[in-house]
Amino acid sequence: MFGNKLESIKQMNQMRVRIKKAEKDLMALSFEAKSKNDLVTCISDGKLNIKDILIEDELLAKNDKKLLQKSIKQAVSRSLELAQDGAEERMAEFRGIMGME
Repeated sequence: MFGNKLESIKQMNQMRVRIKKAEKDLMALSFEAKSKNDLVTCISDGKLNIKDILIEDELLAKNDKKLLQKSIKQAVSRSLELAQDGAEERMAEFRGIMGME
């Protein structure tokens, strides 16, 4: 009786350690995407945090606020989409272990 409970607790602790490691791994991943006009680049991590936004001088020289906004939105949306897909792929193993498939 107690052996089963202790084994379950051990397994839960192991799972907790694996999940924390997976979260660290997600933070280390990098997903880069560009706007359709290639003038804005967004870099995000696997936890869906924006790490950097790069804007080409050419876009700033155009002095077109709407184009700048549109380009940023495209790059950020695509980068976060890639990050979410990557995170889901990495976390898929846990769904199987936890019986959530």
